[in-house]
Amino acid sequence: MVTDPEVAPNLCRPGGEETAKEVARITGKQMGSMEPIVAAVRCSRVQGKVHVKYSYIGYGTCSAANLAFSGPMECQYGCVGFGECAESCPFDAITMVDNFPVIDENTCMGCGTCVSVCPKGILTLVPRNARVIIRCSTKDSAKETRAVCEVGCIHCKACVRKCPAEAISEVHGVITIDQKKCLEYGPECNEVCIDACKRGILQPFHPRAEKEKVAA
Repeated sequence: MVTDPEVAPNLCRPGGEETAKEVARITGKQMGSMEPIVAAVRCSRVQGKVHVKYSYIGYGTCSAANLAFSGPMECQYGCVGFGECAESCPFDAITMVDNFPVIDENTCMGCGTCVSVCPKGILTLVPRNARVIIRCSTKDSAKETRAVCEVGCIHCKACVRKCPAEAISEVHGVITIDQKKCLEYGPECNEVCIDACKRGILQPFHPRAEKEKVAA
């Protein structure tokens, strides 16, 4: 790995920029840019009042529960709620509130461990200065989503049509924001995508407010 040119010297997120510089010096590689990132939750299960479809009895991890009919929650794409992400976090940056992960962005180092263990793929890494995030990961149709979640994405694509930066698209059935395009365009758009979303799952990304949003 030291001599492999394909392995960048800035992969240690907890070490930060200083560590990356030292690794680059030792290996003789170009460091490149190191954008601060943080984990975020792409799910609104609590706000959407998603019901439990069955009582799960088994090994208490999200991965195990997900094997049984995609987990105990009505939304097959939503958070399972057993806290495997919180247990895996080496920095104790995730707290489970109402069986739902709340991320402390002051503690999160953007290492991506939680992202790798989530069987639903609802945890993602975004720039710390991201302006907008989509709080849903469903691939279901509008009818199916409305039946299980009060706020889930119905794939109307109003956000896609409104975004002047063309930063929003459907990727593998999930509405996704290209954060690089979004940030490069700048705030001149006034986050029109947020106003366009009638379900309210496109939201301003203020990491410190995640706990308050879940508690509300």
